[in-house]
Amino acid sequence: MAGVARRGRGWVEFVDGLVPAALHRGDPIVRRRARVIVFNVAVLASYALVRSALEVSIEPFELAWRNVLPLLFGAAAGAAVTAWLWRRGDTEHAASAGMWAVIAVAVTFTLAKGGIRSPGLAWFAVIPVLARACVGSRWVPASAAFSLAFLMLCAALDLAGVPLPDAPSGPLFDIERLVSLSAAVVLCAGIVHMHGIFEEEAQLALVAARDAANAASRAKSLFVANVSHEIRTPMTAILGYTDVLAEEGLAEAERREALETLRRNGHHLLALINDMLDLSKIEAGGLEVRLSETSPISVAQHVAALLRERARAKGLSLELELAPDLPAAITTDPLRLQQILLNLVGNAIKFTEQGGVRIAVARHPTPGGTTGELAFEVIDTGIGIAPADRERVFAPFSQADPTESRRYGGTGLGLAISRGLAEQLGGTLELDSELGRGTTFRLRLPFATHTGVERRSVALAESELVPRVDLPPQPLPSLQGRVLLAEDGADNQRLIERLLTRVGLEVEIASDGRVAVDRVLAAEGEGNPFGVVLMDMQMPTLDGYAATQALRDAGYARPIIALSAHAMVEDRERCLAVGCDAFAGKPIDRRALLELLAQHLSKP
Repeated sequence: MAGVARRGRGWVEFVDGLVPAALHRGDPIVRRRARVIVFNVAVLASYALVRSALEVSIEPFELAWRNVLPLLFGAAAGAAVTAWLWRRGDTEHAASAGMWAVIAVAVTFTLAKGGIRSPGLAWFAVIPVLARACVGSRWVPASAAFSLAFLMLCAALDLAGVPLPDAPSGPLFDIERLVSLSAAVVLCAGIVHMHGIFEEEAQLALVAARDAANAASRAKSLFVANVSHEIRTPMTAILGYTDVLAEEGLAEAERREALETLRRNGHHLLALINDMLDLSKIEAGGLEVRLSETSPISVAQHVAALLRERARAKGLSLELELAPDLPAAITTDPLRLQQILLNLVGNAIKFTEQGGVRIAVARHPTPGGTTGELAFEVIDTGIGIAPADRERVFAPFSQADPTESRRYGGTGLGLAISRGLAEQLGGTLELDSELGRGTTFRLRLPFATHTGVERRSVALAESELVPRVDLPPQPLPSLQGRVLLAEDGADNQRLIERLLTRVGLEVEIASDGRVAVDRVLAAEGEGNPFGVVLMDMQMPTLDGYAATQALRDAGYARPIIALSAHAMVEDRERCLAVGCDAFAGKPIDRRALLELLAQHLSKP
């Protein structure tokens, strides 16, 4: 029996091979119909050929062709209609056509072979089974009623003496009945067996879906718990030090410490939000990468310069090794490449107590030398990762040892994001580690060498990177001019107004987009225009997108700077597309906003 089952499953797999994946597109219902269609056509064609050969061999030539032609025509017509509907992608009607072709052949052949005395009556027991397979259980009663009604009609015609072709007799009758029974048994057994496989597959799919749903539910609960922990930790410091600042008699040193703690934890929350946005984009497959000609040497040097001071503060060395044959430029996203390396090197410094960290960039060309891969290796002498934990560290909110998050800090999102970014760039991220000896993370990126690459395009990509060293703080600029601030949040209104008035600007506030449009156009008409409009993009009544579009449609040509807490690349592009001249994300970077204002207020 096991052998029969294996052969039956092998037949189903063979049928699956005949069914184009593009036809069912993974839909299990359409896939099942397609299997039934192929099976029906195969059985019908086989029966027609065997029965025709039998007719020609045992019947007189003239009588044989009278029986064979309707049989072949019916089988061919049924197969043709089925194939035509299949090509159109209409598997539902194709399955129905296959069923009706079998019924038509059965009826025609029964009437041609003596009606109630026909040796092919076994086919009418197959019709309900065929209907169940082709068009669903709702047709089983109707098909069974049709079969009974047809058989009763044949019996009534026989009793009434209506002349029908003579049925075969003697050995011919036994042979034809045996062929009909055999074909009916094969068809019934095949359909029943296939449905058994279908039900087994459906059960397995249900179990897999249940397990996936349970796993997703557990992952969601764990994710929420980790997010809650990561948010509550800095919020505790923020709220606590807010109370400290409210205390009377606070020393200047304590006040500065409280302010620095508030700033540090606020930046930690912002980094957490940005990481979560990146992770969600990666998991949804919607993270956009911006490919450009980029110098891998410059990116590696930027990362080393940014983190060298952090390594020095821990008493660690940070070395950069560049192979002599590195390409001048590769096609990649410089910001995402830098993000990966910053995560890897930052982790290496964090988990290394003595020794140092080494960044090594090497080229592995393919034969011929025009293509290959770049390997960025981050090698540390830190605590290492146990073999059992090497895959788990790439899971969101995961570290090799849960106690490490309390000792070393961090959200556990960096490696998950880095691996996702590496895959988005067409590469891989691997690790080798020995517990207590250190870890090597290896980023592999494919590349193609570019002869005659314009240095302008490479420099453009480099200019998007963060600077190598932090510049010393500069005094805020003094500005003059009128600014309209369109912002619906009262706290943000007071904060931004205070920032702008302290540098010499005159600020007027509009609480929604409609008021902003009216005030800007009125000021233009009065001859006292605003030098710049700061437009929050999410406001009631009329949002910033519609307000900007309305101003541009009215002929307003002065600068509009978008303000938005939606800080993804596509959000920035949407703001620019509706007519904004620049974009400033929230939380507000004070110096960056003032530099934008200085740039646009200077325009005539």
